[in-house]
Amino acid sequence: MIALASLRQRWRSLLGTAATLAVAVAVLTVCGLLLSSAQPVLPDQYAAAPVLVRPIPPTDAEAFTEPRPWSAEHADAMAAELSRVDGVRGVVAEHRFYAQLLRDGAPVGDVQNASGWPAAALGAYALRSGRGPSGSAEVVVDSRLGIAPGSVVTLLTARGPETFTVSGTVDAPGLWVSDTLARERAGGVRLLGLLTTKAVDPAALAEIVGRDGEVVHGSGRAAVEPAADARTRWIGLQVLLAVSALGAFVSVFIVASAFAFATRRRHRELALFRLLGAAPRQVRRMIHGEVVLVGLAGGLAGVPVGLAAASPVARWLVHTGFEPATFTVAYRLWIPLAAVAAGALIALCGAIAAAWRAARVSPLDALRESALDDRPMGRVRWLTGLVALAVAVLFGVAATDAAGPDLGTYALYAAMALTTAGSLLAPAILPPAVRLVTVPFARGRGATALLVRQHTRTAARRTASTAAPILLSVAFAVLVGGMVQTSTASYGIGRVTDAGAVAVVVPSDTPGLSDAAVTAAEGRSLLPTVVYAGPEPLSAAGISAAEDALFTVGSGDLAAIHQRSSSSTRLPAAITAGYADQSGWTLGGTYPVTVADGQSYSLVVTAVLATGPSPAGILLDRAVVRAVDPSALTAAVYRDRADPAELTGLGARQLTGQAYARASADADDRLVWVFTVVLIGVSAGFGLLAVVNTMVMASAARAADLRLLRLSGATRAQVLGMLSAETSAVVLIGGGLGLVVAVAALAALARGLSAQIGATVPMVIPWPTLAATVGLCLVLAVVSAGLPVLSRRSA
Repeated sequence: MIALASLRQRWRSLLGTAATLAVAVAVLTVCGLLLSSAQPVLPDQYAAAPVLVRPIPPTDAEAFTEPRPWSAEHADAMAAELSRVDGVRGVVAEHRFYAQLLRDGAPVGDVQNASGWPAAALGAYALRSGRGPSGSAEVVVDSRLGIAPGSVVTLLTARGPETFTVSGTVDAPGLWVSDTLARERAGGVRLLGLLTTKAVDPAALAEIVGRDGEVVHGSGRAAVEPAADARTRWIGLQVLLAVSALGAFVSVFIVASAFAFATRRRHRELALFRLLGAAPRQVRRMIHGEVVLVGLAGGLAGVPVGLAAASPVARWLVHTGFEPATFTVAYRLWIPLAAVAAGALIALCGAIAAAWRAARVSPLDALRESALDDRPMGRVRWLTGLVALAVAVLFGVAATDAAGPDLGTYALYAAMALTTAGSLLAPAILPPAVRLVTVPFARGRGATALLVRQHTRTAARRTASTAAPILLSVAFAVLVGGMVQTSTASYGIGRVTDAGAVAVVVPSDTPGLSDAAVTAAEGRSLLPTVVYAGPEPLSAAGISAAEDALFTVGSGDLAAIHQRSSSSTRLPAAITAGYADQSGWTLGGTYPVTVADGQSYSLVVTAVLATGPSPAGILLDRAVVRAVDPSALTAAVYRDRADPAELTGLGARQLTGQAYARASADADDRLVWVFTVVLIGVSAGFGLLAVVNTMVMASAARAADLRLLRLSGATRAQVLGMLSAETSAVVLIGGGLGLVVAVAALAALARGLSAQIGATVPMVIPWPTLAATVGLCLVLAVVSAGLPVLSRRSA
């Protein structure tokens, strides 16, 4: 009851905090709904098959690689056994390979695969016109393309452009060719679809499949979604988790700063409670009650906003490529309820320190207390700040030795710990920093510099509270932007190191380059593929003898990988030193693997490459890769000449070596930049809201002081000038501390990336982002600080 009564008297001063919590709950509601909705979806082309059988998937859920295929012969044998099960009227093996329709020499549509015509039955696709394909030069297409049967079309395949005659059309997106052609081009089989006349016992099917595959039915069929869709969902998941975590951290930080400041203002009120007999635990309970009520109020205001924003945000995620086209929002009641509870918990976590400090107020000391912060830094605050600083150092050191996604994670943790340390130690840092900043004005006419310096010395905690959200906004805006630009710089260095070329031919609206494009480019290239050790995918690439010079051999004979008999079941291969350390493979060792056509081979290590950049851990002869993986596509071709290659109608374009090194227009880089904007928007948005809230609270707390200045003869303009100078100094120093936090984390990131690629990666500071954030903080802070002066009470 006391907490509720107190809020009735002080609700205006807590509006900013409640608004922050409302935004946090709205963000958590949106992210919660989208996270719970990010589930695999059964592709439409398999909707008519009640039961699907797929190979055993990789144990690593984040491999995003198609499972190890069966050979066509093994799939046929398995299909024959499954077809004898009671209730099964047919089993269809899907043979799929890369194919893309070309119009006027340019790839069109989102369809990038062709399947054998029997697979159309898995989606219950029926002919709309014409007939099914036969022979090796006929195709069935989507009727919505407006191509009539009998028309001649060009399909871009892994071999290059090929001419087909349209034999029929269906009302579904896709390309279908004869089963004979599909079997020839597809290599291995990755799916069997069962057409049934009645319910089939999954146990009977699983007994036939044994350890060679996995039987899925009902909703479990969604597990066969394309690896590309799974990867897209994973990227979206990382975005939503990052936004949720950052929103929660920033909210706790802001609430802690706001309630610490608010509690400091109420010391006399709290001391009166203590003087009347209130125990410390009762004071803490009152503060906790207030903050929980504020959290609930903010949560109840934020939930409707989150519910309304979920669908538009979902459409935006699909449009930007963070979610597959099948993504939809599923509304669940428990998510907004959990978001409201999370809002109250965030508020409670943010106010714990303020509540403990309030409970330690001595009644008599507090009643005698002036606005002077005689102990701006207590022992607990010093200890906590130094511990946070030590944690930041530990994460920074860990980042320099980390690899993969852990590198960025450790850098972000280091920034969070440094931000916490900076806010805790700010009362000790700000007064000397302000005196240093105002030294040039100390001997000038007027008392502005003197007032600014004295106020920061006598009200260090208040000044620190106003600087904290500025520190937060600048630190995370610069850090997130700098992380992306520093990482992009490392990719560019890696590309230049790998290429060493004057010009580079890259795909244009296609997933890769065909053999025809590679031949036309006349350069050096690698043909990527996947081999499997058991069910686990291993990255591999095919090279010709011309590419041998790109690699440094540590031991063995790299040229031996090109000396293989066509009838041999042994595959000579080279491996990188890094992969050798990771896998335990050694020179001369023989290891069983399965390749893309589902056949098994014994891989023999003939060379171990020295440490350095490499596109894959395993290198094979290019002709071998093409033979076992008929649908493989080349990623890029490196040319030693700048003259343009003839690439018309091949789904390719040429870039200069420099343009290739700094290219950021591909899908992954675009997603990264969108991700960057989202994170900067979340962190800076919360931070700027906190800047306004804190400045309004700080200026309101000084209303009496400002009136006294007016009564002493100061004009309104002079008071505004003093506040503006003081606020500018705080913004400048808070921004400086934020820059220090970001630079420290970025330095650890750059050092870790340098160690990964074996070349120096420069730390990139996004100066425009820094200037924009500091400038916006300055404008908002000065305007918010001047509001009391413009009000009637201070007139």
